[in-house]
Amino acid sequence: MPRYSGFTRVLLAVIVLLLLLPRFTGVDSGLTPDAKWDHTSVWGTPLWLRVWLLGVLFPTFLASLCFVRRSREARFAAGGFVLSHVPMAAGLFEVTVGAVGLIHLVCWTPALVLLARRRPSVDAKTPFGLWVYAMLAVITISLAFDLRDALGYYVF
Repeated sequence: MPRYSGFTRVLLAVIVLLLLLPRFTGVDSGLTPDAKWDHTSVWGTPLWLRVWLLGVLFPTFLASLCFVRRSREARFAAGGFVLSHVPMAAGLFEVTVGAVGLIHLVCWTPALVLLARRRPSVDAKTPFGLWVYAMLAVITISLAFDLRDALGYYVF
């Protein structure tokens, strides 16, 4: 049985908690996993979700560009973000909330793993360290919701 660090256990606990949070609090995005995901639906989501997407998630991923020359983790984060949007922009499939969730899981998980492994050797007081911790939080929170949406679309 693999041994997980305390930090990895916290990440997994946060993901499970966020998966269950809407059921217990009633706070939800207002979108079902099979809802169409486009500009109209994004602007129709609750304010908290728009703030998260446009005020937290996007700027944190954008900040990856500041570190791509020196950091493999930043390259994976920035590359995963771009790669996750290519199939949607190319019109390769019907863009639903659940399908977007699955794409994010595939494209962003490698960056999460690399960042979690790098975290112990990073000084949190440096700009790079702040970005590492912010990126870990953003990807963990996002993937929890993406996992729920992907499971709702493809499994349930």
